[in-house]
Amino acid sequence: MATLVSSATIVVEAADTEVEQVEVVVLPVAGPGTGPGRIDHPTLGSFTYEFPPDEWTNYRGDVVVAPVWAMATSLTSATATLWAGNIRDVECEERWIDSAAMTATMFDAMLALWQTPVDPADGYIEWWPSYASDLGYKVAIVGMSAGGSEITLTSALDLDCVEGPVAWRLRILGRVDPEA
Repeated sequence: MATLVSSATIVVEAADTEVEQVEVVVLPVAGPGTGPGRIDHPTLGSFTYEFPPDEWTNYRGDVVVAPVWAMATSLTSATATLWAGNIRDVECEERWIDSAAMTATMFDAMLALWQTPVDPADGYIEWWPSYASDLGYKVAIVGMSAGGSEITLTSALDLDCVEGPVAWRLRILGRVDPEA
């Protein structure tokens, strides 16, 4: 294991010297994506997408964690703070946007996964966006939409096809340990 060391001095007038230390885990570079994507549910089993999403947000080889900005007013001005975000602050979204976004079978599987939340005492849903990376994440499926908002379906379902866009939001709860 390699150790990275960094230090900085911040001068604050009329204050004692304070030393802070933080441990940061640096993960290996993720491998390239080679699959369509997969969800592993502790009670419903494993679901491999029939094909990958057309687009996704907050993901590029790993979860994109934005910094956190906070501002508060004081008596004479304001105080601003900026610090690194946390992976648990991130929601990723996958979208299938074609007019024939997916088969009814794939849609029904996604709908069942969304409607069956997992008690963290029983485990986690694992998300494997294998179309973009070989990393996996513990997630909660926190939203799903079809036809642009909520679950709006048309008669295309009778043709074993669901019209897009179809999307779901995944709240990242942590990484799946690659050694597990």
